[in-house]
Amino acid sequence: MSTELTGTQAPSEGKWERFDFGWLQGHTAEAFQRASAWLPHIGVEPSRVDVDTKPLSTEGARIFRADANRTFRSEPNRLICIKLLSFSQQKFGDYQQSLGYVAGLLLLFFDPATCFKVLTVLNDSPKYLPGYWRGEATACAVDGYVCESLLKQHLRQRLKELGLLPETFVQKWFAGLCIHHLRYGVLFDFLDNFFRDGNAYLFQFFLAFFDEFEAEIMNAANNPEANMLIRFESAPQERLAKVVKAATEERYTERVKSLNVHQCRITAFQDTLSRRLQSANEGMWQKMDDGITFSDEEDG
Repeated sequence: MSTELTGTQAPSEGKWERFDFGWLQGHTAEAFQRASAWLPHIGVEPSRVDVDTKPLSTEGARIFRADANRTFRSEPNRLICIKLLSFSQQKFGDYQQSLGYVAGLLLLFFDPATCFKVLTVLNDSPKYLPGYWRGEATACAVDGYVCESLLKQHLRQRLKELGLLPETFVQKWFAGLCIHHLRYGVLFDFLDNFFRDGNAYLFQFFLAFFDEFEAEIMNAANNPEANMLIRFESAPQERLAKVVKAATEERYTERVKSLNVHQCRITAFQDTLSRRLQSANEGMWQKMDDGITFSDEEDG
């Protein structure tokens, strides 16, 4: 298992150690047992179909091949991953690399048909990641802004000063389920909580993270320094483990439960994204000057 996974979990050779592949080697039986427990939480039973693993006649979008190459070492597993990602795009109507992270992890534990069932629930259920895996992940960004609105005012102001917009980091936290960031021992705790509680846990994790690292954010000298923390590169793993656990505490669960999430999303969209999206889309219709000058225009 640990020898099959490659770059999706470790973006560069120098960072491999922070993903703790040794945890998977030492906890293989536990990892499979815990992954199996995710299925009943989301109402999925293991697939019983005779799975056709024959590769597709065409690999489709080049990003599927690139993501599969970054995820698996062996070509047979890469081809299965490509097929799963292609089916996902076909059924969900769009694709984002974060879906590839989740698919790659699931393929370590389940056959591709079961993985597709899990991805379907995650993609379609309001409890989990609806709209998060679109190319333009507006729904994910909106939920990031909902979470930001719950932070203390001085923290919100400091994030603004540092240029840390929620849309720039919640895609990896929420849509990618921190698969690209947390050591496996901590990641499995995160995923256990997520599959049990859904996106409510993501909100709780967001709040717990900024409570734990408030001093570091407030004292960050610049955007790069703060970004290293947000990407968990400078965040100690023991403190991240503390955040993952703390996010299940009553102070966070009750706060999220008390939200009118639908109204919060409407407000966040109107206040932060609506005008930007309108302007960008309006610009697609703007008539462009082709730079050609006709002789009668010169004479006039």
